[in-house]
Amino acid sequence: MRSGLALEVAAARGAGGRSDDVLAQRRQLAHSQEMSSEPAAPPPEELLLRAGRWETARDELRQRLADRPDGPAFEGLAQALWWLDDGTGCLEAREDAYRFYRDAGQDPEAGRAASALAYDSLLFGEGETVARGWMTRAEQLLSAIPERAGHGWLALRRGELGLATQGDPALAQQEADRACAIGRRVNDRNLMYAGMALSGLAQTTAGRPDSGLRELDAAVAAATTGEVDDLMWMGKIFCWLIIACQQTHDLSRADEWCRRVEAVCERRHLDPLFTVCRIQHSSVLIERGTWRQAESTLAAVLDRVEPSRRHTRLDAVVQLGELRRRQGRFAEAEELLMQAEFDPSAIVSLALVRLARDEADVAWAEIRQVLARTPTANRLQRARFLLPAVQAALAAGERGAAQQAADELRETAALVGNTPTLGLAAAAAATLAPPAESVSAWRDAVRSFRESALPFDEAESRLGLADALLQCDDVGAAEEQVSKAWTLLEGLGAQGMLTDADRLRRQIASVRGTPHALLSEREREVLRCVADGQTDQQIAKALTLSPHTVHRHVAHILIKVGQPTRAAAVAHALKHDLL
Repeated sequence: MRSGLALEVAAARGAGGRSDDVLAQRRQLAHSQEMSSEPAAPPPEELLLRAGRWETARDELRQRLADRPDGPAFEGLAQALWWLDDGTGCLEAREDAYRFYRDAGQDPEAGRAASALAYDSLLFGEGETVARGWMTRAEQLLSAIPERAGHGWLALRRGELGLATQGDPALAQQEADRACAIGRRVNDRNLMYAGMALSGLAQTTAGRPDSGLRELDAAVAAATTGEVDDLMWMGKIFCWLIIACQQTHDLSRADEWCRRVEAVCERRHLDPLFTVCRIQHSSVLIERGTWRQAESTLAAVLDRVEPSRRHTRLDAVVQLGELRRRQGRFAEAEELLMQAEFDPSAIVSLALVRLARDEADVAWAEIRQVLARTPTANRLQRARFLLPAVQAALAAGERGAAQQAADELRETAALVGNTPTLGLAAAAAATLAPPAESVSAWRDAVRSFRESALPFDEAESRLGLADALLQCDDVGAAEEQVSKAWTLLEGLGAQGMLTDADRLRRQIASVRGTPHALLSEREREVLRCVADGQTDQQIAKALTLSPHTVHRHVAHILIKVGQPTRAAAVAHALKHDLL
C-alpha cells in the first residue's frame, strides 16, 4: 500500500509535474553546490537526525515532503521512523524513496534504497522472500554502474542477510571483505568499519575468535571515537561485538559492553538499540545465574516492544522461555518457546523441555532438524546445540548420532580453545562414557564451568559426576557433589534440577541405609525451628534468612519426607531421628 506522501507525489505528477523536471532541478542544485567555494551546509533535518532528535526530525521531514517531495527526505523520514520503531511507516518511506529515485532515473540511489528495504523487510516481519526480492532488485540496479559506496553497502547487506537467515559465515566474510575494500577505495569510513565489524563477527562465528575479535575491537574503537557517525551502523557494530562475546562465552566482556552501550542509548535516545542490548544483556545474566535481574529486564522489554513489528520481541520471548526451562517451569517455557517456533534456539530449548518429560524421540527429531539446517561452517552456533544433541540422541537410542555430535563438539573446542566450549565438550564425552571412565571427564566439565562462572552448567555437571561416582560406589564423593550442586541450584531457583538432585540424595540415603542424607544441614536447622513452633518470619530472623527462603526450605522438606503438613513433617522427623 502506498503512503499518503507517495499519493501526493503521484497527484502532483498528474497535475503536470514531470519526473524529468524534478531531475533537472536536482542536477542544477548539485551543479550550483559544486561551483560554490564552500560546501553546502547540511539541511536542518539532517542535523536533527545526527543529534538523534527523531520525533522532531520526523515532523520536519514530513513538512518538507508535503512542500516538495524528494528522495533524501524520504530516506531521512525512514531513518527517523526506524529509530521510533514505526516499522510500517519506515517501510513505506523507504518504498517512497525507491520510487522517487526510479522515477528520476537515479539508479544508484534507487539501489541503495532497495538494499535498505531488503534488511528492514526482514527486520519488520515481511519475511525472507520479500527481503531477497529487494536484494535482487538492488543488485540489478547497481550491476551496470561503476563502483561507488552503494556497491559496498549492498555487499554488507547481503552478508548480513546471509548470516541472519542462512547462518552462513563464509558468505558474510566474503561480502564483508568486499564492503571493507570498497569503503577504503571510496573513502567511506562508515562502510569500511561496518565491513570490518561484520568480518569480525563472521570469523568468530566460524570458530576463529582470536582474529574475529581483533577486527571487532578495531571497529568498535572507531565507533566509540566518532569515526562512525551513522548511528544505525554504530549500533550494529556494538551489537555484533556483544554477540561475538556471547558466542565465545566471554560473559564479563559482554556484560561490560552491554552496560556501556545501554548508557550510550539512553543518552542519545536510541530506543530500538537499547531494547536489543537489554535482551543481549539478559542472556548474559541468565548464563551467569543472575536470574531475578534477567527476569525483570525481559518483562520490561516485552512490555515495551508489545506493539513492535521487529523480530526483537521474539528474541526476548526465547530468552524468557529458556529461563523458564532452567527454572523447571516447563509449562510456561513451552508456551513461550512455541511463539518462536522457527527460531533454532527456541527449538532446541523446547526439545530440552521434551527431554525432561521423557519424550526423547521427539526431542532428538527436533534437534536433528536444527543441526541439518545449520551450516557446519557456523561452528559456534552449532556448538550451542551439540551437547543437547548428544543428550537427546543417546536417550532416543541413537548412540552413533550422539557420538558424532560429541566428536564435532570436541573438534570445535580444540579449534576455539576457550574454557566454556571445552567444558561443553567434556560434558558431552562424559555423557557417553561408562561410569568409571566418565568421572575424569565430568570433573573437567565441572572445572571449566566453574572457571567460566556458569553456575547452572556447573551444577548440571556436578550431578552427572555424582551419578557416576555413585555407580562406582564412591558414596562419600557422590554425596559431596550433590551437596555442592544443591547449593548452586537452590541459589538459582532451579526447581526442575533440584528434583534430579533430590533423586540422587535419596539413592545415596538408600545406599547408606539412613534417612539423614535426605536433608541438608540447613534444612535440618529449619526443621528444628519448625518443631519449636516458630513462624517463617521468626525462623528467618533466627537463621538470618529471608522469609521467602525459609518458605522454600520448608516446601523442600515436605517433599523430601513425603509429608503433607509441617506437623506431620516434624512427627516424621522425630520418629526417624532426623533432628
